[in-house]
Amino acid sequence: MTFTFKIKIDGSSKPPIWRKVKVNSTISFDDFHLAIQVLFGWRNYHMYQFSPSGWRSTPCIMYIYEDDAEVEIRPLSDPDTFPYGERYDAEKIKLEDYFRQLKQKMVYIYDFGDDWKHTIELIEVSDDTVLYPVCLGGKGSNLEEDCGGIWGFYNMVEAINDPKHPQHKEYREWLGMKRGEKWDLNVFDLEETNEMLREVWGMNKM
Repeated sequence: MTFTFKIKIDGSSKPPIWRKVKVNSTISFDDFHLAIQVLFGWRNYHMYQFSPSGWRSTPCIMYIYEDDAEVEIRPLSDPDTFPYGERYDAEKIKLEDYFRQLKQKMVYIYDFGDDWKHTIELIEVSDDTVLYPVCLGGKGSNLEEDCGGIWGFYNMVEAINDPKHPQHKEYREWLGMKRGEKWDLNVFDLEETNEMLREVWGMNKM
C-alpha cells in the first residue's frame, strides 16, 4: 500500500513551497524524514521530530541518539503503546501506525533553532507499491540550511537578488554564488529530485 502526501512549508508564500510525494505505507518515520530532506534540499544537519500539531503535541516521534541524556530523564514510550504515549523512536514507528484516514495531518519540525515547520497531509491511499519514494510534483525552490528559518530565508533571497542590499555580498559569498547570479524562488526540478531520491534511498538501504 502507498500513501501520497502533500507537504507544505509553513509561512511560505509567493509561491507557497510544497512537494507531493508517494511512499510505501510501511516505511518508518525515520525513512520518511530522509525523503523529506531530499524533497526540500535539506542536508540532514539537524535534529527533527514529527508530532500532530507541532511543539508540545503528542505523540512525538523523533530520532534517538545513543548518547541522548534526555532519554534517561524522559524515557521513551513502548512502541506497543503507540499513539497513546509521549515520545517514540522514529526508527520503530511506521507511517501506517499513525495515518489512518485521508486528510489526516502531521507536522515535521526540522532544525529546532531555525524551527522549520512542514505541514504533512495524507491526500491519497492506493494498493500499489513503490521501490523508493517518488516525488509527483512541487512548487517553490529548495531551501537553505542555517539561514534563520522561513523569514531568514526570505531575507537571504532578498539580499542575494538586490546588489544594493547591505548583506548582498555576505550572502553571495556564503552560498558561493557568482556576481549577478539570482535566487529564483520559482525553480523546482522534479527530475533532479527523483534522481536524488533514488540515490539516497539506494545508499540508505545498502
